Amino acid sequence: MCIVGKVVLLLVRYRTVMNELSQMIISKLPYGDGFRFVDEITFVDDNRIVGNYTFKADAPYYKWHFKHRPVTPGVLLIECMGQIGMASHIIFLEKLYDSNAEVTPVMQNMEISFLTEVLPGDKLEVEAHKIYYRNGVLKSSICLRNTKGEECLIGSGQVKLLKNG
Repeated sequence: MCIVGKVVLLLVRYRTVMNELSQMIISKLPYGDGFRFVDEITFVDDNRIVGNYTFKADAPYYKWHFKHRPVTPGVLLIECMGQIGMASHIIFLEKLYDSNAEVTPVMQNMEISFLTEVLPGDKLEVEAHKIYYRNGVLKSSICLRNTKGEECLIGSGQVKLLKNG
C-alpha cells in the first residue's frame, strides 16, 4: 500500500474512533435533549477539547430574545461553552465515558467576554485548553467561534463533578 493509502486509512480509523469516543462522552452528560448543547466532540486529549453545536433556528427562545431581532441568549452560549469545553473534558479526563457512574458537573468562576453576537441557526465551535486539573477541579480557557472563524465569546472557568448515588 502506498503512503497516501496508509494516511487515508489512518484518517478513517481516527475519525471512527473519535466519533465513537464523542458519542460515549456525550452520552455521559446529564442533560436532556432540550438542554444539551453538544452535537459532536471533534477532538479531545488530556490538554484540549474541541466540539460543536448548532443553535436551531426554530428554538422557542428566539421568539422572545429579542422580540425585534432574535439573538442567542448569552447564558445559553456560556452553557454551551461549559458543556463542551469543561463538562465533556472532565468526563474524558476522569475516564467516565467508559463507566456506569452518574455525575453532575458544577461550573464555577466563569469569566466570559462577549465579542460577537450569535444568530439563530449558527453552528459554533468550542475549543478549550486545560490550565490545570487538580483536586478534582478542571480550570480551562475557552473560546467559542462561529463558522467564519470569528471569536464570539472567550473566557475561562472551572468545573468539578458531583458523583450521584
